[in-house]
Amino acid sequence: MILTAPLFLIGLVAIAIPVVVHLFNFRRYKRVYFSNVDRLEQIQSETRRQATLRQLLILAARILAIVFLALAFARPVIPNGNSAALVGSNDVSMFIDNSFSMENTDGNGLLLDRAKEKAREIVAAYSPSDRFQLITNDMEGRQFHWLSKEEVLKEIDAVAVSSASVRLADVAARQLDFLHGGNANNRFAYILSDFQSSVAGFSDFPADSSVLFTLVPLEATEINNVYVDSISLDAPVYHEGGSVGVSVILRNEGDDDLEKVPVTLYVNGRQRALAAVDIPARGDAKAEMHFTIGPEAILNCCVMTTDYPVTFDDSFFFTINVYRSINVLAIEGAANNEFLARLYGGDSLVSYSAVGVNNLDYRLLSASDMVLLDEVPTITTGMAQTLQTYVEDGGTLVVVLGDDLDEASYNSTLQLFSAPLLGGVNAGKVSANAVDFDNRLYRNVFSAKSDDMELPTVTGYRRLQPHAAASHEAIITLANGDAYVSATSYGKGRLYLIASPLREAHTDFVRQALFVPTLYNMALYSVHMNAPASFLGQDEPIELIGAYEGGGGSSLRIVSEAVGGHLATDSAAYEEIPDIRRTAGSAVLMLHESLKKAGNYILQTDNYAEEGLSLNYSRLESQMSFLGRNALNQMIKDYNLRNCSVVRNVDKPLDKYLKEQMEGRRLWRWCLALCLLMLLAEILLIKQGSFRHRQNKQGTP
Repeated sequence: MILTAPLFLIGLVAIAIPVVVHLFNFRRYKRVYFSNVDRLEQIQSETRRQATLRQLLILAARILAIVFLALAFARPVIPNGNSAALVGSNDVSMFIDNSFSMENTDGNGLLLDRAKEKAREIVAAYSPSDRFQLITNDMEGRQFHWLSKEEVLKEIDAVAVSSASVRLADVAARQLDFLHGGNANNRFAYILSDFQSSVAGFSDFPADSSVLFTLVPLEATEINNVYVDSISLDAPVYHEGGSVGVSVILRNEGDDDLEKVPVTLYVNGRQRALAAVDIPARGDAKAEMHFTIGPEAILNCCVMTTDYPVTFDDSFFFTINVYRSINVLAIEGAANNEFLARLYGGDSLVSYSAVGVNNLDYRLLSASDMVLLDEVPTITTGMAQTLQTYVEDGGTLVVVLGDDLDEASYNSTLQLFSAPLLGGVNAGKVSANAVDFDNRLYRNVFSAKSDDMELPTVTGYRRLQPHAAASHEAIITLANGDAYVSATSYGKGRLYLIASPLREAHTDFVRQALFVPTLYNMALYSVHMNAPASFLGQDEPIELIGAYEGGGGSSLRIVSEAVGGHLATDSAAYEEIPDIRRTAGSAVLMLHESLKKAGNYILQTDNYAEEGLSLNYSRLESQMSFLGRNALNQMIKDYNLRNCSVVRNVDKPLDKYLKEQMEGRRLWRWCLALCLLMLLAEILLIKQGSFRHRQNKQGTP
């Protein structure tokens, strides 16, 4: 027990008053003689013992009344184990979790409304002279200033649901830093949240005994949420008239199986596909949706489902940029290859051009998505360095090995890419016996793998010899274990090696069904498109692919809405994005929280639409797994967070609990009550003595 005003114990000297009164207030007895006194002596003896005991009890009651009165003024308290100093000023930091998961309900309304109510109760527990800080998931600069009691109440009323999501351990660290910047005697921090497991991070929670953290868990009565988790597309590049396959993953966070959950696909504001799926409890399901591409250059897409009360994740936005042309450049070292010309030249999506190695203008490489080195006899040092830079910046290089080539120049070039080196020539006839159908070149090409598929036969090829520093994938493997087609990743690009000329004299590969998807998809996958979807709140760069990456000095704007595939014309719809970082051949966009609303956007320069951009809310808030009071206490125990405590009963007002938390259990009311009780006992003892005296007097003969 601690006395907060011990000087009032001086009042205990008043105990001397009843003691002195007791010592000098002896009743003097008068003797009266009777003829027969046996009975009277017995009565007198009993009365004297009772009177003495009564006087002692009255003295004790008076002394205790004075003691309890002095203690009441000395304000005794029983401190909690983590109580701070009980005197001086207070600095208070409060965090209200306003993330999307706080849209859940607890039977009394939204969890966010309950959090605001509890925040007001916290403020009420402090005096008007104390200082306050209120922060939310938005972590805005204005939230890191001290507020008065009236100001913080206004800020609490203004808190609304936000798309931002932060780790609670990071919140605690920010509160700790801010409170240490103050000069108050006592520092208190409060976290009002549903304590979602995915954003808790208690392993990094700060343990600082100078700040007392109080956790206020708000628990929803029912935790149900169905959301669109992700999407995937069936091809890297799309063109007008092509078919788009969209795989949609839906997640059920509830405890009940769901049937016929509707899923709708919108493209440029129009419904294009509809599906219904069954989703097991705590599981997921896939919906397959398809549509055909029209003449639009940018497809702003949205997959939607229906759910309540958590609705922020019912939509998933993604963009498909329809590619008009894939630029393929063939550098020929021999006569024109009719198979390559027929494959690429006859496709409207591919812009195919061939040039002799002696007439090559290296500037053509920067405008090409894929460069095909077809039986070039030798690779000069200048060409090798140019090709290395081209692939490193994201280009695709296909090398078709010829009969007559300078092996030394090729090997020095292949070493730059850490690719397999060339060995001797195998002049025999060898058949292929393995194809890596899991390679992305064959993704969605074959509905099923067949053992009866005809594989190529090669007569005369260059052996590809891996070495310790080499990294490659064997796409088509010959029966003797040699790779016929291999791939090596380098920088942002990719190098493909084909071990023989693509001519009928060397292989029947050019006449087989496998030839078209292999060579065509090399060109198709050479196009680097923007990711179909990105997420808000993640400070990761968004790579810009397309005309803007060399965008000169023109400023990039974001059109916030696209309706029916047409650009908005209102100048208020544009927003400048200043942070664009360029490197050789590419550019990245850094949002830095400048956009906070999910949706489809269009990147523009000088009112010309360049790329589509889709932003979604993070799915961390969609995961309905929370830490209740018992789990929080266990976390505190596991990580030895002695500066933390959990509110025992959130349903009761926090005022009394917090005052006990700050000051301990105050006993002055009990002392005052005991003082009054002792005074009452004194009065009763005095009255009982008077009654006895009258009764004895009346009973004397």
